[in-house]
Amino acid sequence: MMSAGHAQQIEILFYVVGLLLFVIFGVIILSYLRRTRQPSQQLPHEAKREMPTTAEPAEEKEAVLAHVDSTGQIVSDIEAPAIDLKEALKKTEENLFGRIRNLFKSDSGSAHLDEIEEILYTSDLGPTTVQRLMAALEEKLSKKERADYDTVRSALKEEIKNIFAGSHSSTPEQGILSKIQFAENGPTVLMIVGVNGAGKTTSIGKISSQLASQGKKVLVAAGDTFRAAAGGQLKVWTDRAQVEIFSPEGVTDPSAVAFDAVAKGKAQNYDVVIVDTAGRLHTQANLMEEIKKMKRVMSKVIPEAPHETLIVLDANSGQNALMQAKEFHNALTLTGAVLTKMDGTAKGGVAVGLAQELQIPIKLIGVGERIQDLRTFSSQEFVDSLFQ
Repeated sequence: MMSAGHAQQIEILFYVVGLLLFVIFGVIILSYLRRTRQPSQQLPHEAKREMPTTAEPAEEKEAVLAHVDSTGQIVSDIEAPAIDLKEALKKTEENLFGRIRNLFKSDSGSAHLDEIEEILYTSDLGPTTVQRLMAALEEKLSKKERADYDTVRSALKEEIKNIFAGSHSSTPEQGILSKIQFAENGPTVLMIVGVNGAGKTTSIGKISSQLASQGKKVLVAAGDTFRAAAGGQLKVWTDRAQVEIFSPEGVTDPSAVAFDAVAKGKAQNYDVVIVDTAGRLHTQANLMEEIKKMKRVMSKVIPEAPHETLIVLDANSGQNALMQAKEFHNALTLTGAVLTKMDGTAKGGVAVGLAQELQIPIKLIGVGERIQDLRTFSSQEFVDSLFQ
């Protein structure tokens, strides 16, 4: 039998074990109660942020309002009215006619032909354009009229209108479809060229998005096989525009990409095939030869292809943009230009130089980051905005 001393020790041991279990379970229960009560103790704005019912609509709204800017970053796209072209060209107007206006303010009784000529030369219009404008002032105005700012302004405005008259639409047209020469049968092929940094990838994304919104079935060919990031940037844009990208793995020959893309567009009844090309300097002869080859191979699939060969030019490049356009035009016979970054630049006068020296129609201009800010070009609207 167990002695009384042993029985007492066992009884004490049970008490100790019981007390330990009580403490352990008590700690567990208190910890659980703290966790369950914690959300109710949060500040109202914190609780709201964690609620899934409010987070989901916020994400959905952001997806609708987000857009990709020229660097490929997704940014908020708040609904706003179209950008006023007069506001977008304000710096160009100040650089060009603002300086001419100031001449007459300082001495309204004198002719300022020499000073006007200097201003025109430094406003990225191009030498041929400047000579034509100066000839118009000298031949159409009397000495007395040349001393009057309003008369000089009217003469310059009229002559710039005449420069655009040969190859540009004077009235604003709605939508990008009005600026593209569509094929009568089969897909319309657009070849997009230009130097790196001009906004080529961004312009392709905006063009494809606008075409898709008009019900066109669009295929974008990633023909820039030299720059590793080019395909990824183009993929971001095509995903957002909900159009297909053609970017075969392991294919490094841009001509092969162009040929296969046009063939796919024809076989699968696409409305538009947009062919991207590697950005290159107009002075790189070997690369210019390669881009000529790209154009030739497209015509083997569709004889008329490409139906449009568009150059993307950065308006900030000024006279350099004119030189780029000349070289690409000599190599490829351009059908039009896309002039980007017109908002905020003081060198928008390059548009007049393009019209005068190359007679290349400006199809589209970029005046902002949003998709709709790549808009159709109207010579009437442009000239009116220059002469605010």
